[in-house]
Parts: sequence; structure tokens; C-alpha cells
Amino acid sequence: MENNIEQLCFELISFSGEAKNCFLEAVDLAFDEKLEQAKEKVKEGKKFLKNTHNAHSNLLTASLNGQIQNESVLIMHSEDQFMSAENALVMAEKMIKLVEKLTDKYKEGKNEKN
Repeated sequence: MENNIEQLCFELISFSGEAKNCFLEAVDLAFDEKLEQAKEKVKEGKKFLKNTHNAHSNLLTASLNGQIQNESVLIMHSEDQFMSAENALVMAEKMIKLVEKLTDKYKEGKNEKN
């Protein structure tokens, strides 16, 4: 049982890391004004985040079934990585919107001068 819990934690950490990397890459792409690529990278990250949610649900189920007797550093770390990935998603989506707005404003200002 303990190995199963560890496996779930490692899945949570791995999928969270992959998701977070995608979201941070999306921000970099947005800053380079590659907005469509940035949005695609967010979609890719959301697929990893879905796997993260599944692993998290399994971990919660194990906890509810009494399979987790005490909190471990590994469980806390996996939960922290999960929350970090979710925060990165929110940040990436907001940054993409910000770059879109700034790009639109810049184009509007440029057109008004012509």
C-alpha cells in the first residue's frame, strides 16, 4: 500500500512539473508575441494538469480509505507541486491576455498615427 501512495505522489509531482513547464513556456511565447503558440502550450499543459487531477483524486481516495496513516514529506511536496502548477496556469492565462491587450493597444495607436 505504501508503494502505491509513493507512486501516486511521484505521479503528482511529475505531471505537475510537466504542466508547470508548459505554462511557463506559454508565458515566454506570449512575451515573444507568439500568442497562438502560447495558447497551444497552455492546452498541452492542461492535459498534464488533468493527469495531475486524476493522481490527486486517487491520493485523496486512498486517504479517505485509511490507506494513508500519516502525512509524509513526499505527500506534502506533491501537494505543493500541484498547487504550484495550478497557480502557473492562472498566471499564464492572465499574461497571455495582458500581452494580447498590449499588442492590440499598440496596433491601435500605430494605426491612429497613420
